[in-house]
Amino acid sequence: MDPKPLSSAVPGGRLRITAILDKPARLRLLGLNLAPGTTVTVLRNRRGSVILGHRHARMAVGRRLAERILVEELTP
Repeated sequence: MDPKPLSSAVPGGRLRITAILDKPARLRLLGLNLAPGTTVTVLRNRRGSVILGHRHARMAVGRRLAERILVEELTP
């Protein structure tokens, strides 16, 4: 499956982060324990932030940052 930006993900989907396109975005996400290979769940994706679930935490990722994160869908 081809990677797509996190900003286009459907809520409820389980995704694996495959790449982070620029260094500032990579550093920001590493601070949130989100690195390539991490599995996340999209809880909400509307106009503003993308809300992710990772382990037992929820986190908001801004739309511009979500466009720089490439993900692939995981099959159930």
